[in-house]
Amino acid sequence: MRIRAIGVGILAFLASAASHSAGWTGWGLITEISQQPATGTADVLIVATLPNNPTSCTDKDRFLFDVTTGRDERTFSMLLAALAAGQEVRLFVTDGCPQWDMPKITGAYIRR
Repeated sequence: MRIRAIGVGILAFLASAASHSAGWTGWGLITEISQQPATGTADVLIVATLPNNPTSCTDKDRFLFDVTTGRDERTFSMLLAALAAGQEVRLFVTDGCPQWDMPKITGAYIRR
């Protein structure tokens, strides 16, 4: 009986952790991109209308993006092009909400 209770507890923990974690958003449009002041915490703020955000962050429509590597520069260029062309995006976001209770973007898809 004790093993069953432990198993149920572990399953409940895993289910709650899986419901709010890193992952892909739904498809939507970027509506705003802004360069943040040099605070050392986040470079770019992205605002997008997306149908879902898998993180536990309370802000579901705004995302932070750090531009620190060549890969980040390419992703930022993709996001700017998507905004300019009005193309839909799907973002990979990380949980943890390090600043302003917003998730960080670590990947992106763009489609027509």
